[in-house]
Amino acid sequence: MDTEEPLKPKKGKRDTWDKIQILMQPIGGLLTALTIALVSYYGSSYLNNKQNNEAKISLYTQLMSSREQSESALRKDMFNSILGTILKDSHSLDENILQLELLAYNFHESLNLMPLFVYMDRQIAAEKNIQLKDEYRKRLYKMAGDVISKQISSLEGAAARETMFVTFPVDSIKYKPGLSQDFAMDWKDSKVFYDTIRVGNTNSVYKRVVFLKASEFNVDEKTVNVRLDIESSINDKFVNMVTQEFTIDYFQFPMIDNTRLSNDMRCAVVMRDFDFPNFIEVDILYFPGSHSSLKEKPYYDDVVKKLLMDKEGN
Repeated sequence: MDTEEPLKPKKGKRDTWDKIQILMQPIGGLLTALTIALVSYYGSSYLNNKQNNEAKISLYTQLMSSREQSESALRKDMFNSILGTILKDSHSLDENILQLELLAYNFHESLNLMPLFVYMDRQIAAEKNIQLKDEYRKRLYKMAGDVISKQISSLEGAAARETMFVTFPVDSIKYKPGLSQDFAMDWKDSKVFYDTIRVGNTNSVYKRVVFLKASEFNVDEKTVNVRLDIESSINDKFVNMVTQEFTIDYFQFPMIDNTRLSNDMRCAVVMRDFDFPNFIEVDILYFPGSHSSLKEKPYYDDVVKKLLMDKEGN
């Protein structure tokens, strides 16, 4: 009998897909390993960057706190010494003005210095030497103007500013120097300011119409009596009207002397020039309350925001 040979299975011919499958198996494993490695790397990098930025903010806060404590102690001693000197009658008027200059240029954003300026103005008015009186008064007005300019510069980028020119009435020619006469006037103007609040997906637009009316002025004292009316509306709907009546002179400093409005905003009226008989230059400033009478606070906020932006960028 013939012996039957066992049947050998025929090898099927591999098609293109089989070859692709064979090639993709090791590649798939490699891609999986790479994915895990990349996720681990970027996750670790993100956590490291987050920790580094938190460490920077913490270090910055500690440094600022230490610096604030040192500066506060120094400024306290300086303030007590200067103020005590000004209020003593044993010093000359020139020395008192010098002390006020030191006080104003170092504390103008922290204190309401208007009473001291008014006090010094009264002291100057009592000076019998006309030449010295004019010299001291110019020095005092220049000091006040410098302080106002510094405060406006500090508000740069945060404040909206509009300028008004108050004109003198015709009968102001009756003015006689040295009599401290009050003259009536009827001048008014208005300016409009806007700011926006976003809550969720909704924008609320605040509109402020600022009306300024001047009713009286004094050439010798360089003062103007004004009425300030501020009409507020949200999305063109009337909200309220804020009214203030006061006297402006060279000693109104915007970061301290301002009117509080809703949405934590401020409005300040500042006299920049009293050019009799031509005009009185007045600035209207509109700015956030966060920039009001806080020494260098905007700059601290800017640094923290920059650190947070660096964090997001990384």
